[in-house]
Amino acid sequence: MNRVSALLIGGIFVIGTVAAAQPVAVKPGDVKWTDMKGMPAGWKRAVLVGDPEKPGPYVERIKVPANAKVPPHSHPDTENITVPAGSFGIGEGDKFDKAKGITLGVGSFYMLPGNTVHYAWSGPQGVTLQIHGVGPTGIKMVDQPKQ
Repeated sequence: MNRVSALLIGGIFVIGTVAAAQPVAVKPGDVKWTDMKGMPAGWKRAVLVGDPEKPGPYVERIKVPANAKVPPHSHPDTENITVPAGSFGIGEGDKFDKAKGITLGVGSFYMLPGNTVHYAWSGPQGVTLQIHGVGPTGIKMVDQPKQ
């Protein structure tokens, strides 16, 4: 098989894969919120598309209660984070320090490359985040020194 034939067949496979995907519409009343495993009471999650724990694209929403703090951690995938409600603080590094982070309001977007150690917090009204990426995702907490 020559190079042109291989490229054409590869291109047809990619087009066929994309064409096989179905449109997805999720209206606000259709969002199914569940308690978020491994997180304190009040944390909610709704997976809109895909499965964040499996290979492939996903979109999820996370509701975080007011004034919550997330210690330093990382994710294997790149996270694309949009803030549709509330305010969200995020900083990079292995020590939680709000002074070195930024606060994002409604309509803000933040792209966090995979394996970037970061920490986060929610504002006084809490926050809803919409996160999309290509899974599998996960979380790896940074061990904090005992004080």
